[in-house]
Order: sequence, then C-alpha cells, then structure tokens
Amino acid sequence: MNDDRFMAELLGAAPRKPDSGFRLDVFARIAERARRRRSWERAGTKVAAFTAVGFAVPVLQMAGLSPVVLTPVLMALAALAAAGAFAWVMIAGAPKRVLARSLGLAR
Repeated sequence: MNDDRFMAELLGAAPRKPDSGFRLDVFARIAERARRRRSWERAGTKVAAFTAVGFAVPVLQMAGLSPVVLTPVLMALAALAAAGAFAWVMIAGAPKRVLARSLGLAR
C-alpha cells in the first residue's frame, strides 16, 4: 500500500506527487468502512436473535406450552445464567476489569 496511485483509486483521483495527508484520508476512509461493516454485522446478529426469540414464543404456545408450564424452565435458565456470570467474574479476577470488558462488549 505504498503506491499512491493504488490508494488514489480507492478515492477516485490520483495525486500528482506523494501526499501524506492523502494517505491519511485513505486510511481514515478504510477504517470507517470497516467500522460500519462491523456495526452492520452486530446489528444483524441482534436482529436475528430477537427475531428468533420472538418467533419461538408463539410457536411454543401453539405447541401447547403455556407460561405456567414454562416458568420452572425459565427459572432454571435464569439460575444457570447467574451462575455463568458469577463464574466469569471469578475466572477473570478483578470485577472492575470484568465490568469494563462487559461495558465494552455492550457498545
């Protein structure tokens, strides 16, 4: 990526002489596209997960499972999730680091 002509093709116009500002603009544009691509992937994953959950509830109700029947299963899943979160805190060590990491993942 040392060739200015190659980089210029990314933006559409080649500079007449080497320009470090131009290179920074190209790298900024590449980074912005990568950031957008990652955000679209994260958004797609979230939409797929919520759609699956939203689709599963009516299907389970059509199968004859009522919320009263599912309550013990949901309580067991909640207990497993709490145990998993506690284990993650214990394995990671300092809760401060875990909170910082989880907040970073939440963004």
